[in-house]
Amino acid sequence: MKPNYLFFITHRVLKEAYFQQYYTHLPEEEKQKKLSACSRHRFLYIPPCTPENFWEVGFPSTQTCIERGYIKEEKHPQTRSRRRQPYTALFSPKQHQQEK
Repeated sequence: MKPNYLFFITHRVLKEAYFQQYYTHLPEEEKQKKLSACSRHRFLYIPPCTPENFWEVGFPSTQTCIERGYIKEEKHPQTRSRRRQPYTALFSPKQHQQEK
């Protein structure tokens, strides 16, 4: 065993014994208050839960996406407007070759 590890173990045991002596005379409610005030894992708000299917690996199928509501299919999709006149090509390669 390494000396640092032994120091860590003995320090931890002594620390636990000290805290046990310190907190034994306190009532249970006050003991919990003090422990929560100095605890390493205290937090100011409750963190949100992870969303459903968050830990699933891979891409879901289209049917699964529709069932979960990621994709919404419309019964009557809107038609896209079309341009009446096609665009004129100002810089076409054919026109450039004819000039030479």
